[in-house]
Amino acid sequence: MGAIFVSAVNYVKLKNSSYKLIKDGVIAILHNKIYTLGKQYIAQEHISVEALDDFEHLYKAYHALGGNGTGTEIYKRVKELPMKQGKE
Repeated sequence: MGAIFVSAVNYVKLKNSSYKLIKDGVIAILHNKIYTLGKQYIAQEHISVEALDDFEHLYKAYHALGGNGTGTEIYKRVKELPMKQGKE
């Protein structure tokens, strides 16, 4: 019975470890996209309504997973940009 318990504990540890790696990978991908797009929008000094909507979806997922730091700073700067009609 003890071996089954140890095996179950090891399985849960492995699953939690895999989950953390996947979560960290998703945060990294979202951060990269936020950073890349954010720098682009900041450089052009405006953003369309559609692009801002897409950008906000990226940031909300990033933030919900625990992302912060430079991603949050870029998000704040992008939110302050003037709106331009039409797609980017």
